[in-house]
Amino acid sequence: MLRSLSIILLICLLSVPCMAQGQLSKEETILFMKKLATFVAEKHMRTNKGSMQHGMTYEYRDMRKEKAPACFVQGEALDTMHDGAWFGAAMVNASLATGDPVYRDLLEKNVLPFYCRVLNHSDKIFSNKMNHARPSAQQIWAQQKEWLFQEGEKGFVPYWWDDGGSVSLERLRDKNQLPAFPSFDQFVSDKKPNPDFVLSGFSLGSSNHLAQDLGVLLQLSWLYYREYKGKDGDCFRSELSDAAQNLQACRMRHHGHIPMCDAPAALVLSDPAFMRLVPDSSVLNLGLLNNHYRQALEATVSDRKYPTPAFADDQQYKYYSAIARHGKLPRAAAFKLVYDAFTEPKLFRFYSDDALVLAGMNRFDLHPINFIAGKPADYRSDKKGPSGKPRPMGSRFGPQNMIQCALALQAFKQFPDLWDNAIDTFYKDLVRVNIHYPLMNKDEKSVPTTLTLGKHVVLFEATHSSVGIKTTLPNNVKKITITQVKDSKRFGCDLIIRDDGNLEARSFSGVLLRGKFSATLDGGNRIIDCVIPTTLDKAQSPWMNSIELEKYSIKIAGDELDFILASKQADVVKSLEREVAEGIFNWSKVFANKGFIPTGIETGADWDHYSDTGGYAHLISACSQYLNYLDGKKDWEVLRIPILIESK
Repeated sequence: MLRSLSIILLICLLSVPCMAQGQLSKEETILFMKKLATFVAEKHMRTNKGSMQHGMTYEYRDMRKEKAPACFVQGEALDTMHDGAWFGAAMVNASLATGDPVYRDLLEKNVLPFYCRVLNHSDKIFSNKMNHARPSAQQIWAQQKEWLFQEGEKGFVPYWWDDGGSVSLERLRDKNQLPAFPSFDQFVSDKKPNPDFVLSGFSLGSSNHLAQDLGVLLQLSWLYYREYKGKDGDCFRSELSDAAQNLQACRMRHHGHIPMCDAPAALVLSDPAFMRLVPDSSVLNLGLLNNHYRQALEATVSDRKYPTPAFADDQQYKYYSAIARHGKLPRAAAFKLVYDAFTEPKLFRFYSDDALVLAGMNRFDLHPINFIAGKPADYRSDKKGPSGKPRPMGSRFGPQNMIQCALALQAFKQFPDLWDNAIDTFYKDLVRVNIHYPLMNKDEKSVPTTLTLGKHVVLFEATHSSVGIKTTLPNNVKKITITQVKDSKRFGCDLIIRDDGNLEARSFSGVLLRGKFSATLDGGNRIIDCVIPTTLDKAQSPWMNSIELEKYSIKIAGDELDFILASKQADVVKSLEREVAEGIFNWSKVFANKGFIPTGIETGADWDHYSDTGGYAHLISACSQYLNYLDGKKDWEVLRIPILIESK
């Protein structure tokens, strides 16, 4: 009953008439992704031939407005140019997955000419000799070389560049006609009023983040055209080669080596020495477990805010730089891909304590959700979001992580024992306790694991929300200690048999914990049976969480045993399949119901009405990689990456 009510709640949240979970067929998936691409081409892309912005894709379109410039909204310090890059990457993925020429046409006629134009001619297009920002914003970025355009440089792509086709997000809000960030503004230069807050000119800022998004586009596009025999193939190979080198050189001036900028440059130069600048991703070690999920649940600094992921850009960068470096997907990089795709989306589900989060759905990128002391700073039931509602969802992290899930499924085809092998490597000879995953095992009860500590036998079971312990102890044993080994001084509890015979649990800080406790006398023994909610439980005091691939110990009298918690590999695979397959279905219903892919859902603001190019791009790539998985193909093999450095 609770699960049914939760689904109904989320249906209402999404305003979707029919949101029953399901999957699209292969043919329906192909049709859905083509609809998405066509929508972006028709509603977001500049296709007028005479404009320098021809081929540029606007990040946001206000679906309440009919015509430019009012319908196109750009943030002056948001990475607005990155959405076109992600869309171009999606066109490569879709073309390779389906063979449909529509994707190659969009790439060749619009996306690539635009980005090659900017990357290869930024020295001629832009200048930093005039900065028209409002006085309070004149010195923003001035002391930090990452951002500001350097006169005469190639490889620079500004946050925004327009000729009057869009309006400023910031100026619409504060009603100030001057740029909110360092920019050249044509209206100010011409001494003309700008009451509609139109963007005409260019930003003087860029970022390492935007550069890495461009690196993905350039790497995929160069690999795509490397063996292309069409009449424009040679032209694009040359242009893309120059663009990759210019991008890398630009970031060296502004920052230093960045793997996702070094990798495409090394590929186009066919330079093994250059490629060695990209980190080796073939080493399997515990450092691969470090991500938002683990940091949030471990909370090594008790009062620090740990953010949930807003997007999966870093995961994409790691994947694409790894396959460039090695010419294939190494086992270690494959494990990292799987671990992140499986664990990262869980944080939003832990936040959502009173409604089931449907596959593919996650938080809105511009509305933070944090964890403190191993639990959400607030829960969905607290309604701390806009207008007293839950915190909003969006089309960034959810769809982008769906790409990673599809790639992770391909990784399991390459390495069938990937999850179990990594656990054996990390924790050889340690007992493994499975984390029961009710969502993946609806009709299957948790099976306790038998732990033997000397003469003591303990039945131990775990879910993400609780741990259970059953054992029989002599009456003279008064305590069982459970410890999360990562930080044995803070994380754990003592199960204490009191003098009155009752059982209680206290965290290492001495706080009494909630739970169900039973201590029954049986002659000279005492039968212990308890279930203790983890820190994630809203009403529980911080003590410990059930963390994937974390090490724990249990101690009774002088006997102690180390063990790890980990989901079954079959559950990991099922979870990844559900997230991408059902996620595609759920987003297809959002698109059908709303008529577009919104950047935010239930934000209580303009974001609900903004169509977001990034959402379309990531959904198209997710569909493409899922089709590859269904067809038995592996992305890194489809790309036919030249091997510059032979693996050991």
